[in-house]
Amino acid sequence: MAEVAITTPRGVTLAGTFEPGTGSTAVLFAHGFLSDRHSSLRFDILASAYRTAGHATLQIDFSGCGASDDDVVTVAGEVEDLRSASAWLTEQGFGVQAIHAHSFGTLAALRAQPTDVVTMVLTGPLTGPMSYPWEEIFSPAQLDDLEAVGHARIPDDNEAAAREYSVISRQTLADYSLIDQAELLGAARVPVLLVHGESDANETELVTLSREGLPLLPDGSRLEIIDGAAHGMRDRIDVVAELALAWLAEHLPAPA
Repeated sequence: MAEVAITTPRGVTLAGTFEPGTGSTAVLFAHGFLSDRHSSLRFDILASAYRTAGHATLQIDFSGCGASDDDVVTVAGEVEDLRSASAWLTEQGFGVQAIHAHSFGTLAALRAQPTDVVTMVLTGPLTGPMSYPWEEIFSPAQLDDLEAVGHARIPDDNEAAAREYSVISRQTLADYSLIDQAELLGAARVPVLLVHGESDANETELVTLSREGLPLLPDGSRLEIIDGAAHGMRDRIDVVAELALAWLAEHLPAPA
């Protein structure tokens, strides 16, 4: 395991964990909203499965999250983060890559489209406009700060707790709510595997969006629904790994 530092064009340094495989293919991970490179351990489990299949893995903390430099969390920042991480992999000799993104990280992955990424696995993906009950997610004081000063501090409750808080802005919330599905999915240039659960109400809405948007994705893209899985996928991570590994076997050259 190697801890790495990757500097983005805007001067933000990203913290990451890189581990080689047996060939020149790599999987780059994109975590969800205010999460970190471990994604509640789900990425650690999936990264291990990918390496067993021969692929190198790079797990990063998005800017403003985990051990990466401070920054206001926005999709635009995460897009630059992913492109920088992909470019770092290419510089290390991994010119054929896949992205595995979860939840809100899937929006950054779809918008980033790094040049050397040839396919994506998106779990619990956000593929269209959603209306979120932010008043149930953030405290009244945090919402007041967003309204009055345009940003708010959100305490880090990840298991690693690498920072005291992350910072979000009004733009952050707009990024996740105001999505043009045709523009987002129509710009995708590589085949995408969409993986959803079906055991909670929010996931049901996300599945509906993905069903509607699937025809907009490149030929060969597919939607899989995992029975009994919640949005987090932790309870069925073995099934996620099975689907993802089969997908990469179709779309990446076999590691040496």
